[in-house]
Amino acid sequence: MKRRSKIAIGLAGALLAALAAGGAALASGRMHEGFAKQRVTRHIDAALDAVAANAAQRDAVHAARDHVFATFEETHRGQRAEIDQALTLWQADRLDTVKLGELRAQHQAAAKKTGDAVVQAITDAHDALTAAQRTKLADYLRAHRPPVDAKSVDGMKPFFKHMVNERVDDMLDQVSARADQRDKVHAAVERAFTAIAAGVGDHAAHFDEAIALFSADRIDPAKVQALEGQRQARMQQMGDAVMSALTDVHDTLDAGQRKTVADLIRKHHGRHGG
Repeated sequence: MKRRSKIAIGLAGALLAALAAGGAALASGRMHEGFAKQRVTRHIDAALDAVAANAAQRDAVHAARDHVFATFEETHRGQRAEIDQALTLWQADRLDTVKLGELRAQHQAAAKKTGDAVVQAITDAHDALTAAQRTKLADYLRAHRPPVDAKSVDGMKPFFKHMVNERVDDMLDQVSARADQRDKVHAAVERAFTAIAAGVGDHAAHFDEAIALFSADRIDPAKVQALEGQRQARMQQMGDAVMSALTDVHDTLDAGQRKTVADLIRKHHGRHGG
């Protein structure tokens, strides 16, 4: 299952519109193809059109967007090395929890760096628009809000769960897993999936909070920090569940099977540009 929980691009109100549509594209690892930036820019420009932004305002928002993308690209470059280190740890007879913790800390630091860039971009774009434009933009975003309510999230869970299980079964077939190993691996994946699904169920409330923050005359840094703290806590809980599942799967498979899994992952990431 691909990571990422997926830090959304929220370049000011305009970028908040790209929160769902652009976030998934960023997480897919296709930034080098320009796909994500084109998609996010399309949503940004539609929002700027809705508030009749002038040329200077558009330039300011686009500069904020570019800063976020540059930060994503910078952190993305280190991911291949992280994957290689993680796979080396995975193939060992015993998982080194200390080194795994160090890798996780690196990942969290990269996530914080991108989060800080998004907050700065939101602030820059906020300051570029007038109060009337921010109010109009908030109305536009509410009218075009992505389907992130609890009902829609619940509706998508069976589809994503099916996709995950297909990937897992594929992997288990290629390592010739026994029936008891399959049961243990599926149980571990189920626990991780349940924790991740629970962590994404409250996006609707956070969307409304973000819109309210952006609509104000001045962005309240304390409220921004509180929202970021909530996001970090959710990420920590999901990360704990994933780490526990990986440990269980590691201990369920033998050395030869773990090597096959590592080779499959290396081949997949090499084919998709790391």
